[in-house]
Amino acid sequence: MTNSQEIVKADSYWTTPQSTYEQRRTDFLNYCIENGVKDGLYGIFTQVARFTNGIQPDEAYVQKALEVIKSNRDCNDFTMNGLLRLKYLDKEKNMLPEDTNKKIEDRILDFKYWWNDIRPDTTYRCYHTENHQALYHTAELLAGQLYKDRKFKSGLTGREHIEHAELLLKRWLDFRFGFGFSEWLSSYYEVDILVLANIYDFAEDEYLRTRARMVLDLLMFDLALNNFHGTLGSTSGRIYVSSLITGHHAMSPTLKLVFGEGQYLPENIVSNSVLCSSSYRCPDIIEEIATDYSVDMLNRQKMSIEVDDASKYGLSTDNELDTHLFWGMQEFIHPKVVRMSKEMSNKYGIYPYKNYDDYIREYDTQIERYGKIVNARLDRFALSEANIETYRTSHYMLSCSFDYRVGAPGYQQHIWQANIDNHALVFTNHPGNRTLRFNPNYWAGNASMPRAVQHKNVVICIYNSSGDEGLDFTHAYFPKQAFNEVIQKRNWTFGKKGTGYIALYSQHPTEWQADDKGNINDLIVKGKQNVWICEMGSQKDWGSFSGFVEAISNSVVNCNDTEVTYISPKTGTMKFGWDEPFEIEGKIIPLKTGYRYDNPYSKTKFDSKHVEIKKGKKSLTLNFISGERREAF
Repeated sequence: MTNSQEIVKADSYWTTPQSTYEQRRTDFLNYCIENGVKDGLYGIFTQVARFTNGIQPDEAYVQKALEVIKSNRDCNDFTMNGLLRLKYLDKEKNMLPEDTNKKIEDRILDFKYWWNDIRPDTTYRCYHTENHQALYHTAELLAGQLYKDRKFKSGLTGREHIEHAELLLKRWLDFRFGFGFSEWLSSYYEVDILVLANIYDFAEDEYLRTRARMVLDLLMFDLALNNFHGTLGSTSGRIYVSSLITGHHAMSPTLKLVFGEGQYLPENIVSNSVLCSSSYRCPDIIEEIATDYSVDMLNRQKMSIEVDDASKYGLSTDNELDTHLFWGMQEFIHPKVVRMSKEMSNKYGIYPYKNYDDYIREYDTQIERYGKIVNARLDRFALSEANIETYRTSHYMLSCSFDYRVGAPGYQQHIWQANIDNHALVFTNHPGNRTLRFNPNYWAGNASMPRAVQHKNVVICIYNSSGDEGLDFTHAYFPKQAFNEVIQKRNWTFGKKGTGYIALYSQHPTEWQADDKGNINDLIVKGKQNVWICEMGSQKDWGSFSGFVEAISNSVVNCNDTEVTYISPKTGTMKFGWDEPFEIEGKIIPLKTGYRYDNPYSKTKFDSKHVEIKKGKKSLTLNFISGERREAF
């Protein structure tokens, strides 16, 4: 079984901020031109980097990008946004040859920008996810602006495409500002940066420009709050193995460029090539927050919504336009959405699911049998409301999504992660299969969702699957070679790296397993029911590692099936269960937050249209309604 991956041509990893943004910008452009991927979906962004550095784009690779777009393949909307950026940059530089410009024009006029274009797709194309919606709408806007009075192959003029795109982009930006990203804290932020920068740099509509800049500010704030020395080692709505077990997170290049911590990677060049060619600059206050380890930081925030709460936000599940939001959350078969999904699929010929009637019958059967729907969470792709906590110190970071879709089938949702550095990290999952392909797979995602909670430096995570999904065990990623010392005592596995300590408890016996390269990184527990506890510490907290090991290994842990009482040496008595509340020292801890942000720098209500971020004398104020954006130093 293969469960390891390698990254080649990565540059040096910075764990502390170095140089200025402008110097890092120069460094990245040089790195990308030399090492960036040259073809495929993302090759055009290496050409954007060349162009930004005043180097003529390589015609052969521009042609390959045009072929990707012409092929109608899935995800060619990434490529189209890169090509459009190149085209807009060329309006000032005039570096593209006339015949290349003509070929680009042909592809822009021919492209299918949304599912209401009656021309049938020749291959499957994903329009509906949160990032793809913005990619298509942004491409449509920029294309329409270039050729306002031309008729596209869709039958619409450029002006008609602008009108269509502006309506949908305004809604998308509104949702992102108020609700955050349903694909929370994921590598899709790289794509979100692409569309937001394209709108900010090139949209003619001032409303769109200012709001895109604000949403980009908040995306950078998300990264600042949830990164640890250049790794986005947080819970995530959509995770990939390449960001989990290689030590090279896909967002690390962005973190290095913007915050000065992280690592440039050859495959992850999209956001950086865009930022390096953009007039956007991350606010100083956010850059400072990202790398301030002088004080411990507790961040809580909510992302996305529950479909059942739609009416609270003035949304309807019977409205096609509002259903764009629910599809972006991948809630296609929620009982309140499934009939509208079926109607839209039949109307436009796009089918995220083809068996809607099976789910409608399932819900009807539940109502007949129980008088109500008792299980609405049948969609493994769904990215509904996530209540997140991230606790960061100078020695470690721990992050968790509370009580997330408990017991439901999973896809790429990554529930919790502990970090001491970019290699010394730990998480658990219920694997979907024994490969690194498909999702959920051996390491990324969960075949069935656990129930997890966090209090600062402690996570409790319970697995309780009784179905046929996934493999017949849960396990922890615990790479022994990444730690200076690993000890097992009683039901605990301990790790030390530098001044950071981690303790991982398993209710049932564990067994080490090596990957295909002989690296021992897999801590397996047979069966689909298990209680895992993670407690983190440091030399500052405990002094010696041996003191940490003795205290934690001698702590009281009582497990009764899927209920646990843990007396943490630092926190006190913690109680939690599959069907029980979370208690600390007898006090019930709420598992939901009403805040978009709740941390030392911002306390902002969920769906607020006004965000204020403060640190010392610096502040950033964003008013989405008025469009006012104010920085104070």
